[in-house]
Amino acid sequence: MRAAASSLRRPTVEWFAVTLFCALLTLISAVEGWLWRIDQTLYDEVLSTWTQPASDDVVIISIDDASLSSLGRWPWSRRVHAALIDFAREAGARAVLLDLILDGPSPDDPGADAALARAIRDQGRVVLPMTQATTGAILSGEVRPLDMFADAAAAIGHSQVEFDPDGIARSVYLWEGFGEARHPQLALALLRLLEPEPAGRFPPPPPGAELDHQQWQRANWLRVPFSGPPGTYTHYSYRAVLAGEVPPENLHNKILMVGTTAAGMGDAVPTPTSGLSRPMPGVEVQANVFDALRRGAAVVPLSPWVSAAVAMVMVVALMLTLLYAEARTGLMASFLLGASAVLLAGLGLHLGGWWFGPAPAILGCMLAYPLWSWRRLESAQRYLDAELIALEREGTPLGLPIDESGQTAADPLEQRIRIVRGAAQHQRDVRRFIADTLEHLPIGVVVIDQLDRVILHNERARHLLRAFRSDALLSALRALPWPAYLPMRDGLPDVSGYSGIRQFELTPDKKRYLLVSVADLFSESSDRPGRVIGLADVTTMHEAQRSREDTMHFLSHDLRAPLASILTLIDGYRDSSTLQAEQIPRIARYARSALDLADGLFRLVRAEGSDPKDFVELDLAGLVDSAADEVWPQANARGIRIEVDTQGAEQEEAIIRGDFSLLRRAVINLLTNAVKYGHAGSRVSVCLKGEGTDWIIQVRDQGEGIPADALPRLFKRFSRIVDEGRDKPSGVGLGLIIVKTVAERHGGSVTVESQVGVGSTFELRLPLRGQASQLDGM
Repeated sequence: MRAAASSLRRPTVEWFAVTLFCALLTLISAVEGWLWRIDQTLYDEVLSTWTQPASDDVVIISIDDASLSSLGRWPWSRRVHAALIDFAREAGARAVLLDLILDGPSPDDPGADAALARAIRDQGRVVLPMTQATTGAILSGEVRPLDMFADAAAAIGHSQVEFDPDGIARSVYLWEGFGEARHPQLALALLRLLEPEPAGRFPPPPPGAELDHQQWQRANWLRVPFSGPPGTYTHYSYRAVLAGEVPPENLHNKILMVGTTAAGMGDAVPTPTSGLSRPMPGVEVQANVFDALRRGAAVVPLSPWVSAAVAMVMVVALMLTLLYAEARTGLMASFLLGASAVLLAGLGLHLGGWWFGPAPAILGCMLAYPLWSWRRLESAQRYLDAELIALEREGTPLGLPIDESGQTAADPLEQRIRIVRGAAQHQRDVRRFIADTLEHLPIGVVVIDQLDRVILHNERARHLLRAFRSDALLSALRALPWPAYLPMRDGLPDVSGYSGIRQFELTPDKKRYLLVSVADLFSESSDRPGRVIGLADVTTMHEAQRSREDTMHFLSHDLRAPLASILTLIDGYRDSSTLQAEQIPRIARYARSALDLADGLFRLVRAEGSDPKDFVELDLAGLVDSAADEVWPQANARGIRIEVDTQGAEQEEAIIRGDFSLLRRAVINLLTNAVKYGHAGSRVSVCLKGEGTDWIIQVRDQGEGIPADALPRLFKRFSRIVDEGRDKPSGVGLGLIIVKTVAERHGGSVTVESQVGVGSTFELRLPLRGQASQLDGM
């Protein structure tokens, strides 16, 4: 028992161990960010797949290669930029974001700076960038536009973009500055100028927060949901705008973002949506940031602990599936849960703007299946090895030693193959042993499976049924004269409602009698039972019974005639003399005893010789009433009241097939015994009720009861119970054996329960309740 309990606990412990390992690995990888590169790759793919449309009022004026070829080498004269801003003002542009660093004066044309400052001031809504000042690798301050440009501009913002460890620009800080985060992001500065209400969702940090005059400060991190790859927004060449090739109405009421897009200008960064195309120009990054801020569509990464919790739930759900599901289902569940983690991340990013890193969940799910499969295979291997060794130790069916020559092998797999080979041979030996045993049984045996196929039979069955093939055996069994009251299934008796073995005596022809036993054969793999049918030839027994019946008939006939004459003489000369009067009671008692013996023997022989084929339909309720009326005078003489209860037959007719006179005699015998052994002035009850598939006739008295050690002798011939202190009962002891014989001939039984000092209860059980009506309806 200890070993069995250990083998049952071990898989559970291993399941908990694998679950704990996978869950902890998932937790640590999510919190520590071990799989950040995979998460970022998936993020980029999802973001590139589910893009949002770009705003049609944002237009990018590109300083492209064509513009450089037409307008000359960079840097251009600032009069060119002033001309562009004047053109934008005349076209009615809403605002201009000039993404150019104007930190120094023009060396060749000082008047150009004044012209540009005038143009910026006249337009009224020009936003200029600022950036970080570096000395080597150290941030040393801020690079702002010249004062004349800063004073003329409507707003100034920083143009810094954040790069992740893989070199991809995915986010910005909305507020930055040296010593204090006081400068808005360039796109935010533009939004504050044009649409203050949505810009109010991104207020500056509180004054003095994280103040450090020696460090560059940042606040309000924003992960940008890019609208698409480079080129998503409307682009016009700087040259084409100045040349008048772009109609002014195309720029009317537009937000113009001016920046460099030419190759080699250096103002381009790789983004999640860049893909295999070139990096995205910085001015287009600002366009994406502006759109995201205006829509309020920032991406919010979930906390590492929340992501870890979601991933651990998926891992535990998968482990529960693996614990109870088949291997194929577990494999499918592993892939489905891994895919669902990616789908959850995509739906969250697309619908809710939050990002869940699915890589830890995928790692846990991908590890859970092979680890648990490995442990389950190890457990199955241990079990199979133990079972194979046990089979090897069992030996042959007859206990013969196993031939162990050439059974050693260094390879464990070869050793297992050897054991399997021996187990297979063992099973073949067992089957041959069973077949040989069946062939030598003195009775016929036919085994039928759940699909009504004969799978086992012996020579005796073939001889008794006179069939020599499996299909012929089944046909011969179905052709037997089964009793009409039996429920049938597929041509054979249906004994599913009866526990144990049912026996029937059948006559295939007028010369032979077969005792047929039928029992269900259950299998764990099928709800439909098979059947085992036993066949025994009882023709010789019937001949002996017929001879015994003839003898008993002769004895009873010869006893009845002289005994009846003795009683007549005694009754005729009862008052002739005193001597005769003294002898007459004794002679009468002997004569009546002999007559009772003859009657009892006659009824017993008739009961034993009854044929179920001659049974007819009868009403048990009327039979019980008739038997009670028969015994009433005897009960009345002793002052005993007989109570009859047939209410159990009111809702359903108590109709069975049987011999009315035999069943009535059986009930009369039970009632006579109850009256005989009951106390004077007591009560005898007889009750008819249904129970399951049976009808029960119950007779209860209020006598002295029967001792427990005397109960086994009740149903034997000429048996009477004589106790000390009790009057010797009259009769010859055949009443209960007649009841027992009648019950068995009708397929039923009789039982008794008794308690000394309280009384006895006899139950006559008659099976196949209600079958007569069913058969009539067929």
